[in-house]
Amino acid sequence: MGVQMKTVVDESTGVVREQEQRQPGVEIAWSGARWLDTTLEGVVGGAIAVEFGVVLFNVLIRLVTGNSVTWTQEVSEIALYTAAFMGGAIAYARGAHMSIQVLSDRLPASWRPYQRAFVDWVVFGIAVGMLALFVPVLVQRSHESTPILNIPASYLSLPFALGLGLIAWFALAKLARQPRRAALACLGIVAILAAGVFALQSATQAMSSDALLIAVLVFLFVVLFLGVPVAFVLMLGSGVYILWGGLSDLSAVPVGMQSGANSFLLLAIPFFILVGALMGRAGLTAPLAKLVDVVLGRIRGGALMAVVVTMYVFSGISGSKVADVAAVGTTMRDMLEERKVSRGEVVAVLSASAIMGETVPPSIVLLILGSITSLSTTTLFMAGLVPAAVLGLCVMILVFFRARGTARAARTSLAEKGRSVGLALPTLILPVGLVAGIVTGIATPTEVSALAVAYAVVLACISRSGRLRLSWESLRETVTTAGMVLFIIAAAAPFAQTLASAGVSAAIADAMAGLSGSTFLFMLVSIVILIVMGQLLEGMPAVLIFAPLLLPIAVQFGINPVQYSMVLVMAMGIGSFAPPAGIGFYVAAATGRESVERSTRHFLPYLCVLFAGVLLLALVPWFTTVLPTMMGLSIQ
Repeated sequence: MGVQMKTVVDESTGVVREQEQRQPGVEIAWSGARWLDTTLEGVVGGAIAVEFGVVLFNVLIRLVTGNSVTWTQEVSEIALYTAAFMGGAIAYARGAHMSIQVLSDRLPASWRPYQRAFVDWVVFGIAVGMLALFVPVLVQRSHESTPILNIPASYLSLPFALGLGLIAWFALAKLARQPRRAALACLGIVAILAAGVFALQSATQAMSSDALLIAVLVFLFVVLFLGVPVAFVLMLGSGVYILWGGLSDLSAVPVGMQSGANSFLLLAIPFFILVGALMGRAGLTAPLAKLVDVVLGRIRGGALMAVVVTMYVFSGISGSKVADVAAVGTTMRDMLEERKVSRGEVVAVLSASAIMGETVPPSIVLLILGSITSLSTTTLFMAGLVPAAVLGLCVMILVFFRARGTARAARTSLAEKGRSVGLALPTLILPVGLVAGIVTGIATPTEVSALAVAYAVVLACISRSGRLRLSWESLRETVTTAGMVLFIIAAAAPFAQTLASAGVSAAIADAMAGLSGSTFLFMLVSIVILIVMGQLLEGMPAVLIFAPLLLPIAVQFGINPVQYSMVLVMAMGIGSFAPPAGIGFYVAAATGRESVERSTRHFLPYLCVLFAGVLLLALVPWFTTVLPTMMGLSIQ
């Protein structure tokens, strides 16, 4: 028994997932998982909706009384854990977790069921193992009470335990749909692999810390390239290093995961994703794209320049760059085809623009960076505007010189231009309001994101019929995407702690000491390393792991930490949106309806320009520090 699987891209959301084509005999095995998936979707969506109401309630009370409501903090924790861990389970069930598919996509068709079964057994083993380690912690916390609501502390930990159990269940449901021979063979392979990991414990504890780290990393890269999702590879890496090094109890991994998701700032992530989903599904990208085309369409290469500018503005709405690519690409695709713009060029500009938009607030990566470092999120948001504009300008200059034979927009009257401004103005208000709300300190980034959701709901209801269905579909999209993002953040926390305890920061600092104190060489080496890591781990996990390691070293070289943060994010953006392994490039290719191979040829000149642009940002701190300094924000 089994199913055939194919990789698809949801053009409205930018989510890359596996889509199953079930064969007879597996409906009964999968029907329970389907029912559970739908129920969980309602639970996680309800948690996000409740938290949205709680945040707005807190803002209202503070405006009236000047004081915040303390009990909202614990409600927020429960909602965040539910979105992170139960949402992460939904994302796994739908094949939405980030993974490296370079090898699996090139396997013969007869081998692919074995690769998928191997991945599902590894995920099952990790989930069951982490759950077994966490149960004693859960029991202990059941005897403790929270300080505000005075409820059992285990209520805060329950979503994590349920999420792990659900992941294990979904893994079994997926295995039930695989050919029996593949499932049984891979069970034996994974069992042998697990036995080998435990058998090596005594031998590896005699290794030096450097040799141990190299052995663990080699093991993880093998597992990663076999297609195991990044989040589970990070969990496995933490556990294997602790086991082989005998550093502490293995329960530190699940405990560290829960702690990694405990940040009020992270609540902004599902809200910003929901804003982008609402705006995209309501068709509110189209008026913005039309306005930009009216302004730039008469210039040589103006149609592609309009893509760059639209991506810059829309990046300030959704916070999710992959979603931006799908939303802007599908909105402008027909217009670009009418202008006879090469599809490969469209894909290249979409990817380059997504990289440019990595630092446009409210960037999810910058939100994460603010949550794991001592840097102010407000400062990071302001610091990212000019660097993104610099890279965008570099891309537009290249577009101008490469634009040959493309039609230009028809002339428009002053009245038509005014109408375009009027239609796009409601959409333009949103990013301006987001930045203004955060910079002025009227509300926290999380509260501003909730207010943005309220505005987007109103705007979507005014502009589109079927508003209830639209809102529900947007919330469904948010459940999957936010669950995947938050779960990775949680998984990266113990892994980053493991690297720190392994002395990786000191090792990197020692290696960088050979650069003779040259700031330029440090920046150059950092950019190359971060591009490679962005390819291997995708942008967000790479930021979670390497930002805490590299930022202190950059400060030792006399580099402003805010400037280095922008260079770090941009370099990892190049890795995650560039071929051959950048998942963002595959989304852009699917959106532009062009093959990856042909699109790559078009993208190479843009890759060179982007690399040069990042070097420019590395050499000229002014681009990063000018806005924060003007606004009196701390840049240290």
